Amino acid sequence: MMSDGLGSEQERMLSPASRSKRDLGLIALKSLLTSRALIFLFWVLAVFTFYFILFKIVMNSCVSQHLASVCEFGGWVASKLPCPEESAHVKTLFWSSVVGSWALSFVRQNGQRNFSIVDRLWPLFPVVLVAQWLYDDRAYFSCAAAADDLQVRTAQHKAIAAMVLVAIWGARLCFNSIRRGDYAVGAEDYRWAVTRAAIERRLPACSCLRWAVWETFNIVFISLFQLALLYLISVPLRLAIQYTATVADGTVNAAADGWSFTEIALVVLLIVLLEVEAIADQQMYKFQQRKKQGALTKHEAEAGFVHSGLWKYSRHPNVACEQAFWVVMCVFCATATGTDLGSPENIWLLSGPALLILLMWASVQLTESISRSKYPLYQAYQLQTSRLIPWKPWSASQVINQAHSKL
Repeated sequence: MMSDGLGSEQERMLSPASRSKRDLGLIALKSLLTSRALIFLFWVLAVFTFYFILFKIVMNSCVSQHLASVCEFGGWVASKLPCPEESAHVKTLFWSSVVGSWALSFVRQNGQRNFSIVDRLWPLFPVVLVAQWLYDDRAYFSCAAAADDLQVRTAQHKAIAAMVLVAIWGARLCFNSIRRGDYAVGAEDYRWAVTRAAIERRLPACSCLRWAVWETFNIVFISLFQLALLYLISVPLRLAIQYTATVADGTVNAAADGWSFTEIALVVLLIVLLEVEAIADQQMYKFQQRKKQGALTKHEAEAGFVHSGLWKYSRHPNVACEQAFWVVMCVFCATATGTDLGSPENIWLLSGPALLILLMWASVQLTESISRSKYPLYQAYQLQTSRLIPWKPWSASQVINQAHSKL
């Protein structure tokens, strides 16, 4: 009460011009502090600070011994991952991300818990992994390492091409997440609430049991599985980076004929996939912005969802490109390093893209079930338009004929 009185007394003492300047300053400060870009930068700085501190701890031998004894079970699980030869830094990066994302889900944002921590890490984690792998083998990417060796230069250029494409992928995805407000405090993917409600419906009305099941799902699927998936789709780049080191050491004799036609075609395809995904996200963003502003056409407003542009030929063109990008990236890294993906010792490299396809298929199923409940015309859109692979939409007569054939 006293502070309120003092504030009102000071306001009366200020001139109208002073009050106007002060108000403009407060508005500008509030706009700066709530801007999406600043919130995103805070998340990036927090993540990298967390990793830096943890790396310093791990480098301390005494603390490492205590940490190993406390996390013996986690170490056992880590040893069962496809790449047990990973450096201590990479293992620390992975497990600190798993534990950190799970722990941060207990921090309340706008009065409630948030389970989209890993969603915020999705564009960052593969890029950080690639940066760590590059740092571990940085000596083999210097100009001196490839000064007089065409084989080393060729291996370098192929690895750098893969790394640059992943960096572009991460930057574009970050940009799209920022403008959608995914890094804002309290922002959460709406599907987590739907998933939790669906899990609880299948359990007895016991709050303790429901809490235990959801927390298990939280740490095992939301944190561990998703970050393991991001690790697995990124591993082919580690193959390309380490291949450069083996060529420079003379362990492997690479072909000195430069880039093959297949490798060039795969890089072009990766660029096309990135561009098409960006166009699809841009079309979705523009539609959502016009929807918020009430500027949709009559036809668009009746539907309530985007169904033009690339979305006319695929219900999820961005998801299709995302899946294809990591499949092609895996094939490119294998081709560039002479790795046979069909051999038993290398086929696990396809586990990342395969799991990504399965996860996104389930995610699309959930998204479409929600859309059907919200938009009456969505079922007709499903009948006419391909789910993932872009294809010419069916006419009404084709839909009717298909329905009759299933009777």
